Amino acid sequence: MSLDPVLPVALLLVLAAVVVGARAQTLSTVLAHAGRHRRTAMLRWSATTLALLLVVVTAARPGIAATAQMQPDQRAEVNVFFVVDRSVDSRVEDFGGATRMAGIRSDMSAIVDAYPGARFAAIGFSSAAAIDWPLSDDVWSLKAVLAGLSPYVSVGPDAAATVNAGAAANLLRYQLIQAAAQYPRARNLVFYFGEGAGGSTAPQGGFSADERISGGAVYGYGTTAGGPVPGAYVDGAVTYLADARSGAPVISALDEAGLRRVASELAVPYTHREPGQPIATLPDVPSGAEGPPARERVELYWLFALITAMLLLPEIYLMVREFRRNRMSGRTEP
Repeated sequence: MSLDPVLPVALLLVLAAVVVGARAQTLSTVLAHAGRHRRTAMLRWSATTLALLLVVVTAARPGIAATAQMQPDQRAEVNVFFVVDRSVDSRVEDFGGATRMAGIRSDMSAIVDAYPGARFAAIGFSSAAAIDWPLSDDVWSLKAVLAGLSPYVSVGPDAAATVNAGAAANLLRYQLIQAAAQYPRARNLVFYFGEGAGGSTAPQGGFSADERISGGAVYGYGTTAGGPVPGAYVDGAVTYLADARSGAPVISALDEAGLRRVASELAVPYTHREPGQPIATLPDVPSGAEGPPARERVELYWLFALITAMLLLPEIYLMVREFRRNRMSGRTEP
């Protein structure tokens, strides 16, 4: 049996200790009952305590690893990491009359379709990075998230000058380390989407070569001429970011040199994207039959959650009944 906890194991152990300590404080009250009432109170106390501990076990996500031979038409294990520029630069409408983000969304959706059965993660960045979607094979939910993916809304007037094309470097590295530990047989593909932060005056971070990366690509959006950066909507009309000194509109242009640098650091190819252009740089993934047997994981958390619910249902019923009795007895008092 293995664990895939939703929280760090150390934190789950602390929660379990807190539960045991808190329940121990109530045990003296239970033991104060006499006869049949004491047995009933002890049963209720034990069931509730066990249910609370099972909640912690459920959060640890226990499971059983089983070996299963993949069919020839199935794909090998793949982890796909999206690194997405969600800065104000992606608002610029120089991608065939649409925004750069529209092109990014379309390409991300195409990549999801190209790797059935893969796990996906998404990291968004501007001046800093954050996880938009944790590594998961829940493609159905992911597609809904990608359909609504947009540039960050809350930005300052100097937002275009603070974009860091390498802001996601550390976060990506940590995600790759975690994925390699959790899925040691999987290939890790990294796809970077952006325009290179050519208009930024902030120091640019860099990615480091990582042997965990098996392939991927860097995709560039926009034109070298660029366009003004939308800032906000005022009375239904779009306003554009302006330079604080000159008052001229802030122009965001494609910086292919910066994107090629990112591609070199990640050791993946760079491609400039055009509207309607099919993605032709996707790495091939060998079929599972060519490699070792796949390791499938049978999740058991649902079983512990079901037992927890069964233990708590009688307690909920008894609490509601006691509440109604106390309420009715209060009404009958003179």
